[in-house]
Amino acid sequence: MATLSGVTITSASVTLPAWGVWWADVELAEPTELEGAVVLEAPGLELHGTVVAAGAHLGRARARIAAGAAAWGRLVARQGYSNDLGVRASTVTLDAATAVGERLEGWPETRLSAHWVRPAGPASRVLSLVAPQSWHVGDDGVTRYGARTGEDYVGEATVVEVDRALGRVELRTDSLVGLRPGATVAPLTEPASDVRVEITPEGLRVVVYASPSASRRVEALRSLVDGLFPALRYAGCYEYRVVTQESERVNLQPVRAGLGMPDLERVPVRMAPGVRAQHLLGSLVLVTFADCDPSRPCVVAGDAAGTPGWMPIALHLGETPTLGVARQTDTVVAGAFAGTITGGSVRVMAGL
Repeated sequence: MATLSGVTITSASVTLPAWGVWWADVELAEPTELEGAVVLEAPGLELHGTVVAAGAHLGRARARIAAGAAAWGRLVARQGYSNDLGVRASTVTLDAATAVGERLEGWPETRLSAHWVRPAGPASRVLSLVAPQSWHVGDDGVTRYGARTGEDYVGEATVVEVDRALGRVELRTDSLVGLRPGATVAPLTEPASDVRVEITPEGLRVVVYASPSASRRVEALRSLVDGLFPALRYAGCYEYRVVTQESERVNLQPVRAGLGMPDLERVPVRMAPGVRAQHLLGSLVLVTFADCDPSRPCVVAGDAAGTPGWMPIALHLGETPTLGVARQTDTVVAGAFAGTITGGSVRVMAGL
């Protein structure tokens, strides 16, 4: 028998994803008005969640339940973080959890960067930015770092149907022990990415989806977005390293190969009007695509001041001869004065 906070369940559909928030749609045998925190119990399953929506009609009640406090979809205000030693990932995620009333455990004390910006929006976006596809809300309602993991399923469920092409197996069982995302359910050989449980008067029906990807629904959504917005990938800035320079154009290599961007050849540099530069090889630049057009890459900025390689070898202004870039200890002659650069200023050595 399955219950929701002690009330008998006549039918329910429960979705347990490899990462993110689990949810359930439940029908009750009594017209009980439920709200707030609830516990869904079935053989081998105990889920702690919160009622998202509920109502009673014709002697029965229906409710939708989401994991934990059901609050990761709530909006959080914008906030900026700054720490020269590096903003901690745990600080960013704990702030978001506290703001909406979710519980968070096991987040690593890794550091992100000296700056981190939280835009206004759903609190779950913070987790997805810090740990893409690497967080989940457990059966106990606590949000944890990492996708769900499991072992080989050793229960006595009966295999009803297998679709190897889709990586799908349907089971009939009396207990849900061991049937979670991350578990490997024979005859499939990949760990489960999603598990859907159907609670009916006849018993428990379980559909396990397994694939190398984190989640089939995420992959389907990604394919849909790519199809509808093919230019979206060209809407941002990408960090590249200068490999060589040919006249006014540069050959580049992506700093983060995992983003899927290729090496770029003979890319034009669009600096301030009338200014050209001889770049230091190995220096970092930002590349964007004008009008989100893949045929129009261009360098729009260099690295931050003070970082290795941020100073070019030489600058060219308009049609004048190329001028070297002055550095500390260099001697500068300007008209009747000569001086040495010290800490960004010129110390006059002699004059007329």
